[in-house]
Amino acid sequence: MPNQLKVKCLFLLVFLIGISFLMGCALGVTRVKINHDPLNRIENKKEGNILVNQFKDVRPQAKEYIGNKRNMYGMVMGHIGTEMGVSLTDTLTKYFVEAMKEAGYTVTIAKEPVTAEDSEKIKFDAMIDGEIIEFWLDLYMAVWHKATVKLTAKHPDSKEVLWEKVVHGEEKNVLWLGATSEYEKVIRQALTKALNNTASEFTSEEFLKAVKGK
Repeated sequence: MPNQLKVKCLFLLVFLIGISFLMGCALGVTRVKINHDPLNRIENKKEGNILVNQFKDVRPQAKEYIGNKRNMYGMVMGHIGTEMGVSLTDTLTKYFVEAMKEAGYTVTIAKEPVTAEDSEKIKFDAMIDGEIIEFWLDLYMAVWHKATVKLTAKHPDSKEVLWEKVVHGEEKNVLWLGATSEYEKVIRQALTKALNNTASEFTSEEFLKAVKGK
């Protein structure tokens, strides 16, 4: 067989193997770890006591997934999910509490809805509810992730809404191999942006004036 023909056959074989690999990677559910990079240091920290209720997942997509996987033609062939046994609401509640603590606050996570009587005993400055509006990864030649959470501060006694803010983080990277590490990287970067935005909002004059009248 002439050398030129051998090279063409080898190229075709490698191409077909690559296509099969990419299509195979798109099938099924890929489980990923959700984490974030170290948050920006807040120098001008604030003080106060905040109660955080468990976040709610209000995303329109299937709650058991956090993203799509597509084949080379853009067709959805599989999904991205959290690690087995890991709750998205638990994870994001914990991470957003970390952002509030970085802003300087003492934060308590409520396991059950807190009554007015309980909040009077603890003397919270505000009660925070969080709604996960968007936490979704998608890909087609590139991989991108969007994290959007609506935060609502209420008076701990009257439940009057004092402050609302939608925080967002988004990241996009080139997709090279479709490896799990590529998914985790873009999720981590988008989530870190959302958390840093949260810490900034909780040190803002707008938030302080709303919950403390300052």
